[in-house]
Amino acid sequence: MQGVRPDCPITAIVYSDGTEFEAFLQETTAVMAEREMRLAGLVQLSERRPDRVKCDMHLRDLASGKLHGISDDRGPHARGCVLNTDSLLRACEAAEAGLSGKTDLLVLCKFGKTEVEGGGFRGLIAKALELSVPVLIGVPAINLTAFREFAADLAQEIELPRVPSDRFAASERLLDCRLTVRGPYQSPGGSAVGAEVA
Repeated sequence: MQGVRPDCPITAIVYSDGTEFEAFLQETTAVMAEREMRLAGLVQLSERRPDRVKCDMHLRDLASGKLHGISDDRGPHARGCVLNTDSLLRACEAAEAGLSGKTDLLVLCKFGKTEVEGGGFRGLIAKALELSVPVLIGVPAINLTAFREFAADLAQEIELPRVPSDRFAASERLLDCRLTVRGPYQSPGGSAVGAEVA
């Protein structure tokens, strides 16, 4: 893995295989929780159903442990997006309630289509940066350009294959990304990432 940049409050894990990244994030956050880190945020749990093409999607709130269903059942042959944006919004609101200045790390499963379009987890990221809480987020390779436009120079990128396969070692390396700062994060140009949130 490349070295940690101390001026980057957002760590993006870039991936191409969503199933692989989902397993990685579940395992790594479990290790972090065992080490008594104060986590906030949302990780995805996909539930395969034998009678459906698409998985049922749930988000687990790392602060409360609550599960939020975020997908619609659009029939056994549905292949398009099944995300329920209203359910996603409610999950984000609940996660924000668990985020405070005492949080060690905000973990978010994906900078996905909703975030690319200006919604989703963007508000949570902005809130974390206002509170000086570092952020760990998954970024599908297909959305990397849009993520870079959003995060500007506040993010460092790590490709998932470069993360240690041992989850304890992975959590150790990612914990090195935590920062101690005195105020809201700003780019050298002076604009906080929160100002970009739509």
